[in-house]
Amino acid sequence: MPTALMISVFEEKEITAALDGGADIIDVKNPGEGALGAPAPETIRDVCNRLKGNKPFSIALGEFPGKPNAAALAALGGAHFLPDFIKVAFVSHTVSKEIFSTLRVIKKSLRLFQQKRISLVSVAYADTLGSASWNLSDFAAISKAGGADGCLVDTWQKNGKSLPDHLSWNNIERFIADCRKEQLFCGLAGSLRLDDVAGLGRLEPDIIGVRSAVCGGDRLRGTVSAQSVRELKAALGPGSFRVAERLR
Repeated sequence: MPTALMISVFEEKEITAALDGGADIIDVKNPGEGALGAPAPETIRDVCNRLKGNKPFSIALGEFPGKPNAAALAALGGAHFLPDFIKVAFVSHTVSKEIFSTLRVIKKSLRLFQQKRISLVSVAYADTLGSASWNLSDFAAISKAGGADGCLVDTWQKNGKSLPDHLSWNNIERFIADCRKEQLFCGLAGSLRLDDVAGLGRLEPDIIGVRSAVCGGDRLRGTVSAQSVRELKAALGPGSFRVAERLR
């Protein structure tokens, strides 16, 4: 099964390069506010105007420890822009019960928005799992019970280490299998390099998300390069847009 390539953009002008390079999904975030930093509403508006509904896109919300209603309100605000996916992340000290309840409240808020079905993506940080009371297998099960449609594992710290530096290949494979067992689509991200993407693509996750590797290694000050996106796309092989369409 092919894997969809998701490219994170910070501003509207990066979209042209992402699209020219062959991105399957556009992810809108603000890296200045963290790994899953929420973008400004006007940035999302500009992205929507540029995409005109012709490409799936996601909105990052960030983390809301202890504030499920704030997360739900943010999700409802994001729904105004008609994204295909909304992503919310959970820090390691969040207990299972809170993950479940937060997802349930977000899902309930999204049902208030009836113009479009929006997929909810639950995100964990691989480099913080050592201090969590749950593992990725638990996380997939909790996410499914809470109403998520997909799970993604990312990295909290952006310090030059990529996802495979924090999770063994066996554990990554197990995470993909756990997501499939729970009937969730599966995403991998976390400072991924070209060789990481090529290797992870062979494990056939549904989505691989990238920013640093297509910004010259600088996720904050770099700009998306069409050529870098093209190289990652070639590493994943053809046909991944169909996966993105199926997940919408």
